[in-house]
This record gives sequence, structure tokens and C-alpha cells, in this order.
Amino acid sequence: MGSTITDAAQLCANLKPVLGIVGWVLTGIKIIAPIVLIVVGMIDMTKAIAGKDEDTIKKAQKALGKKAIAAVVVFLIATMVGVLMSLVGGEAYRAEACRECLNSPWNCKVDSNI
Repeated sequence: MGSTITDAAQLCANLKPVLGIVGWVLTGIKIIAPIVLIVVGMIDMTKAIAGKDEDTIKKAQKALGKKAIAAVVVFLIATMVGVLMSLVGGEAYRAEACRECLNSPWNCKVDSNI
């Protein structure tokens, strides 16, 4: 069992550059996607209100609600990935650089000798 944890730790160490990139992508998604969805929803709602058509306003409200839900789901994707990684990676994931590089890529340090 000890060699499995050691192998997993070595795999995490070898995958640090890739995990760092994935961490930055997830962080970008968590920040940019909800902002874009909310801004686009506000623009659609403003257009509907300016048109003063009751049906268009109702449609824009429904669309804004769906975009808000989508923003929350997109924000939670990183959490879901972390939970899946902890289930699959087990003890080695929780203790090693895998978690650090995915959750806080700005702290992920890549060794030059790997």
C-alpha cells in the first residue's frame, strides 16, 4: 500500500506543470464565466426593458434566471473537480502537490529537475 501512495506522489510531482495549467484554467473559468454570463444577462434585460414589451421582459427575466444558474454551476465546477480528484487520488492527492496545483496554481512550484 505504501508504494501506491509513493507512486501517486511521484505522479503528482511529474504532472505539476500540467496540473498548474489546469488550475489556472479552472481559476479563470471560476472568475470570467460568471461575470460574462451576468453582464450578457444584464444587457439582454436592459434591451427588453427599453423595448417596453411585457412578453419580451418576461422572456428576458427567464433567460437572466437561467444565466444566473449557469454562472453558479460554472463556478462550482472547480469544487466538483476537487472532490472527484480527492476520491480518485485518495491520500496521495490530499497530501501532495496535486491539490495545491489545482486549487491554488499561483502557489504551484515546478521543480526544474523533473
